[in-house]
Amino acid sequence: MPRPKTARAAPALRLAFIRQCHVYVSVFVAPTLLFFALTGALQTFRIPDDKAAPVVLQKLARLHKDDVFAVKPPRPRKPEGVKAEKPPEKPAPAASTQRLKWFFSMASVAIGVTTLLGLWMALAYHKRKAVMWALLIAGTAAPVLILLT
Repeated sequence: MPRPKTARAAPALRLAFIRQCHVYVSVFVAPTLLFFALTGALQTFRIPDDKAAPVVLQKLARLHKDDVFAVKPPRPRKPEGVKAEKPPEKPAPAASTQRLKWFFSMASVAIGVTTLLGLWMALAYHKRKAVMWALLIAGTAAPVLILLT
């Protein structure tokens, strides 16, 4: 009587198992990856650091950097008798720095696009759609629940 094939005995089964694990883990971490890609692209140009930036962007940036969903507290004021010094002006960034910022921003967008494509493939073509949706919802809810506790 022939022995049943196992993942150890058949490399194709092992590869299929690894692919399946890859899909499950990818769908679970996709919301976090999208969050960091988006907020990282914004951080590259310091958009949330601008005082005129929307509060939600400021909070998301702080969550990205400091793991706290809150606006940065204002700096304490100097005592009245102390003369306020004018902060030195920052020199304009070098052209290479600007190009690097754009490169990293495009990489963030590419990460977001490929993550969305992977999610679409997992949700549209996987046999176990309910499992994929459950993993996506769990991956979205887990950081929110952790933040709230």
